[in-house]
Amino acid sequence: MTTEVTSEETQKKQMPAGLPHRGKNPKLPSRRKGFVAAVLAMAVLGASLAWVGTRSTGSHQVLTVKNDVFRGQTIKQEDLTSLSVEGEQPQYIDINRQGDVVGTKAQTNLLAGTPVVEGSFASAMPVPEDMSIVGLGLKPANMPGRELVPGDKVRVVHTPSGEQLTGDETLKTVAAVIERYPTASEDAEGNSNFIVDIRVKKADAPQIVTWSSSGLVGIVLDGEK
Repeated sequence: MTTEVTSEETQKKQMPAGLPHRGKNPKLPSRRKGFVAAVLAMAVLGASLAWVGTRSTGSHQVLTVKNDVFRGQTIKQEDLTSLSVEGEQPQYIDINRQGDVVGTKAQTNLLAGTPVVEGSFASAMPVPEDMSIVGLGLKPANMPGRELVPGDKVRVVHTPSGEQLTGDETLKTVAAVIERYPTASEDAEGNSNFIVDIRVKKADAPQIVTWSSSGLVGIVLDGEK
């Protein structure tokens, strides 16, 4: 009697005992393939956006004030340092622009530790159209002993002497603002004087120049409310 042996039975006999039956490799449905591809694409896009965001909002160096610089003073290189800030700060001055700042005039009081911002420096101090800058030559006795700083409000006082004085005369005064720090100088005889730039109304400037040239002038620093 002849017994037929099928190919399936032959394959089973050839496989060692104890090994699991290995079928055909499973195939992912086409819909699942598309889902996996979409997830991968979204992951790559998210990583790219995160990288771009990090670059655009990362820290960068800006200029900051190292030493106090008051209004009207020249900003020197040793007055500046750098500070690391996060994100975009368009009002701050990038450290690469240090050359644009050094040598300019402080337009306001720049205090140590504060960032340098747009508008806080310029090549010169602006003079309003209806104002004038007058330089006073003053003896130490004709000005306050305390330091005068730009922005201080003062009165310019005419100080006549001798026969120019009358018992009931009221001294003439003109309101002014200190424009920059006083600078020391000496006359031909070695006497100390100070040059003080003040800002006054244009109409008052000629009179103050006359007082100053004759040496009959002083300034008074008043208190403010």
